[in-house]
Amino acid sequence: MFNKKIKKIIDKIRHGYKSILNFRIIWDFEKKIGNFDIKKVGYNVGLQKEEISRRYILNKKGLRLKFLDVGSRNSKLEYLLGIKNNLYFDKALYDTNYKLFYSKYEYFGLDVQNPENIENVIIQDICDKNFTEKYNDCYDVIYSNNVFEHLKKPWVAARNILKMLRIGGIAVIIAPFSIRYHECPADYFRYSHIGLNSLFEECGEVKILESGYDICGRRNNWQGQGDENDMVPIDKFGAWRENWFTVSIIEKK
Repeated sequence: MFNKKIKKIIDKIRHGYKSILNFRIIWDFEKKIGNFDIKKVGYNVGLQKEEISRRYILNKKGLRLKFLDVGSRNSKLEYLLGIKNNLYFDKALYDTNYKLFYSKYEYFGLDVQNPENIENVIIQDICDKNFTEKYNDCYDVIYSNNVFEHLKKPWVAARNILKMLRIGGIAVIIAPFSIRYHECPADYFRYSHIGLNSLFEECGEVKILESGYDICGRRNNWQGQGDENDMVPIDKFGAWRENWFTVSIIEKK
């Protein structure tokens, strides 16, 4: 226990030291447009996408619940179970949440491919209008983290997700409102909070449990890696620096 505490302190110091190394002064002489005297924001910008997702998923009542991860990739749920605040991965948090998650849920993934042959992964396109009906009313929680921007027909995906949810089940959907272009394998859409909600409201009777934005990393200086046609022009402010993620948590009625 003592060693874990020491490691946690060292990790925080290391994280803070990196922030200090990145410190620089930027002179901002750009135009100001709009009314800067109004301070009130009329929508929720106080969500932390992983924390709010965990709150609903790990506290859902019941045992032997079925969980579907849409866009599952390696199926490790590293973001859901281990990320804190601004993209900081906490291994101890991940390990704790991993045990709790698997004490409650049977995990299933869904993706267009499964190159690692991971168990319990459905290989299918969530945007297929002929999505098989054998998964209807099957899952207690359906989770999708930064997948909807890559879907060519997200309205079809929303309909399929609602079909697969049981009554009283929840969909936890995270998608970007503002982030750089990145092809994985394509990049189609960005979503406002009411836009993401409306995809599901048009498909059936739902209750919106949470709706808003995670802006913890709003000013991250975020450049691509170059392998997803994701590079952006660099100026005196850096690369992409307006990072907002939309969060919608929806209950099927």
